[in-house]
Amino acid sequence: MHASKQNFEDYKSRCVTDIISLQPEFMKLYNIDSYEHWFYDHVTGAFHFKSDDGRNLYFKYVDVGSFSTKTNTWNWSWNSSSIPKHVSRPLKKVTTFGADNNFEQLTKGLFEGDEYTGWEMTAISAKLLNTIGCYRIPQDHLFIYFIFTNELTHEEYEDLKDKYVNCNKHISDKVAFVCQHLINYTSVGFHEAFDSDPMIHPYDDRQAWCDECEKIRLKEGKWTDEAMTLANIKVVCDQCYFEIKERNQTNESIS
Repeated sequence: MHASKQNFEDYKSRCVTDIISLQPEFMKLYNIDSYEHWFYDHVTGAFHFKSDDGRNLYFKYVDVGSFSTKTNTWNWSWNSSSIPKHVSRPLKKVTTFGADNNFEQLTKGLFEGDEYTGWEMTAISAKLLNTIGCYRIPQDHLFIYFIFTNELTHEEYEDLKDKYVNCNKHISDKVAFVCQHLINYTSVGFHEAFDSDPMIHPYDDRQAWCDECEKIRLKEGKWTDEAMTLANIKVVCDQCYFEIKERNQTNESIS
């Protein structure tokens, strides 16, 4: 049975009440207001607070969306072509929840709102994703909303820079690895180190190779120098990886 509009209003109100209660604790725990500068990087999905006295604070984030004061509209981040998929992908849980309960505002990419809409959608997302805190930044006529999933050490923050790639086809996304044949369309088949699913394991490393590389790997019993030379592994972005996977699995089903 579909939920009513009033049910959505009730649920939204409960989420806002929760965030009003929890957000001050988050701000106090990390002393957020003591940092004079902030930076966010969609390539790595990391948010950086920096103080004039040399202190640094890092968080992994989900970009929730933005509210435009010019058009009075809310735009979910997954609806924006300029935002990498990996920083909005966890919101799939929010859209699924919205679809299951007929909550249109959780499934419609762009809709009219008011000055409270951004915090309301962020509060719902924070509730469903069990995050540790939220943050809003101004940018031109926009307010952009983030939820923080976990704190990062400086080492973890630096390591993230090696895990994402600038792709000519897609907005920057997570690094993945495929054999040269899967890129060059010279072989079919798709073999993975493990069965990948971006929704279940969004941050796992992706590694795949074709039928010909698999034959050599099985013959050698492991990834020998000969097998690695044949594979000539290439770096691609996460989105390219899953496009390659879909293309080859489609070819297999047709043949």
